[in-house]
Amino acid sequence: MEKEQPIVVNLPEGQNTLTILQGDAPAQLDHQPPVKIDIKGTIFAPLNFLDKRVKDIDQHKAHILVCRDDLRITLIINEDDEYTRGKVLGELSFSDIFKKFGINADRSWEPEKLGQFLKLNRSFAANKDDIMNVISALKNFTAKVNQDMSRETNEKGDRAFRFKQSVDSNIPEKFKLKLPIFSGGEYVEIEVETYACIDGTEVHIGLQSAGANDVIEETRANVINDVVAKIREKAPEIVIIEQ
Repeated sequence: MEKEQPIVVNLPEGQNTLTILQGDAPAQLDHQPPVKIDIKGTIFAPLNFLDKRVKDIDQHKAHILVCRDDLRITLIINEDDEYTRGKVLGELSFSDIFKKFGINADRSWEPEKLGQFLKLNRSFAANKDDIMNVISALKNFTAKVNQDMSRETNEKGDRAFRFKQSVDSNIPEKFKLKLPIFSGGEYVEIEVETYACIDGTEVHIGLQSAGANDVIEETRANVINDVVAKIREKAPEIVIIEQ
């Protein structure tokens, strides 16, 4: 009979016990590459990321891409490492509630549906009494349509047909909202004008706001400059490239 070979175990100094486990060893997980950073947020996202992580990144292996036409700022870190390269994208985009109102957009409402929408979103009204007056008028919409038509003929024989239509309705011409125009932006008060379009028996109400347009243009002109300036202060060694 073959003689069993003794097992020799050398314990570290100071250790007097040895634990022997029986059974199959647990399966080992496959090695996975590091999870890349891929974040998308408001226009302030790259700045917010640097505000907390600037000490953890190599500024000489990072860069900023600024695209003013698309209103985007992109932070790239670990640019020379395919496994750990990361991206933080910041965009300036309209808030969901501003888009739902359809202000200054190619959108119109049926009076009853606009009234229902304003009722559900009356929390965005600057004055609750004013918005309730608008809602009441929309539920009981009445309008008077004035149409002027004329034909003109000049000495050359050219003919022109002119048509002009004006609508007088019971809907208040203006009301005020307080809402964020941009995602992540501050709540601003804007004056909204209503206008009615009538085609036969179909009636649609449009919303427009010169004040909202002013805020949009001012924000577009200034916010990117402000964010880029603060990034330069927070991470002066990062290359900033205008696209």
